[in-house]
Amino acid sequence: MFGIKPKTFHHWYKEELSGYPQSIKTGIWGDKKIKVIDESTGEVIKEKDVPIAKSANMGSHMTIDEKQIGKKMYTLMTNAKTGKIAFMAQSVKSEDLKQAINEYLKESTEAVTSVSCDMSGAFKKLCKDVFPNTKLVIDKFHVIKHLLDALQMVRRQLKVQCLNSNKTITKENSEETNEVEKTWTDIELLERSRYSLVKMEIDWEDDEKEMMEELFERYPVLKTAYDLTQKLRLWYNSSNVGKNIDSIEKALYNWCDEVTQSKIAPLKAVRKMIEKHQDDIINYFREGQTNAKAENMNGKIQRFLANNFGIKERDFFLYRLAGYFS
Repeated sequence: MFGIKPKTFHHWYKEELSGYPQSIKTGIWGDKKIKVIDESTGEVIKEKDVPIAKSANMGSHMTIDEKQIGKKMYTLMTNAKTGKIAFMAQSVKSEDLKQAINEYLKESTEAVTSVSCDMSGAFKKLCKDVFPNTKLVIDKFHVIKHLLDALQMVRRQLKVQCLNSNKTITKENSEETNEVEKTWTDIELLERSRYSLVKMEIDWEDDEKEMMEELFERYPVLKTAYDLTQKLRLWYNSSNVGKNIDSIEKALYNWCDEVTQSKIAPLKAVRKMIEKHQDDIINYFREGQTNAKAENMNGKIQRFLANNFGIKERDFFLYRLAGYFS
């Protein structure tokens, strides 16, 4: 409207209004780094940015997640109660993150009593190394995602078997079958049930109930897999938070035994994963903490990226990101 070129306005904003040059001169911005040192020579061979390290944003309940910004990976630590970023570093390695936290957030690590994260080995090691008073909580939504992926794998395996068996049937034999009398073919059932399998049975519509009844009648193994999936999801219900931990563990042991008896390979893989992280998974039922704040923050950053049409100047973008979200 005023005939101002976008580049001119951006220059005014960056150099005069944002406070970015002043923050660099005074050392408020850009002075925090992770130093990668050559063990043989002791020289610093590389530096990684730590855009955010604010002790004021640390709290008793924290979440850890990773986020790709442009082509680089960052680790974000978000306060689960306030939703503000307390720590952000250009690394996903536990040793790099440990160095940065010990240098810039050492005084506030003892106040952290609970940390939620996914099943990343690096994040688990980091939490045990730098947060002495914390209980690690494996995010329940990551566990459920693995569970639902296993259920879909059973469906896909049945579909592949069905396709292979159809190839061996001759045209004459196929005409003798009752395919015409069926509402759906086997392939159609297995394909259309993809989204219904993700829902709880109580949420099915009438047409979905009819379709799933026919599907489970033809493929009992898929019904067994679905029932086991729903059983663990009900075990994970938020209404169980605060209940006796012994009863929670017993219910999980019973579920693992049922999976073993079912002999369904994808679910057996989920069982092994749960047994490996069992203590950290069960910690969810103490306070009900999840990684929701971290996932929400990832979504906000993604929208921020979209609104800015990507990253043109990474350092200035991170400066603005820090201003908005920390």
